[in-house]
Amino acid sequence: MSKYVVCQNTRKHDELVQALNQQKIEFETIDCMKKCLKCRTRVMIMQDDTCLSASTVEKLLAKLSGPHR
Repeated sequence: MSKYVVCQNTRKHDELVQALNQQKIEFETIDCMKKCLKCRTRVMIMQDDTCLSASTVEKLLAKLSGPHR
């Protein structure tokens, strides 16, 4: 399993996937993470059992490049 998991329903999904691919960050897309309220209102990604979210793709990428990565 990939280090990061992206829900297909997350806000700005296409933009997030494109940014992850450009950054060469390995991830897996799944159909649903069962966190619909958070997933549809924020840009969200799962790292192991931790949910990381932000209001924009850029802010989420900043979190990924921080101490979590």
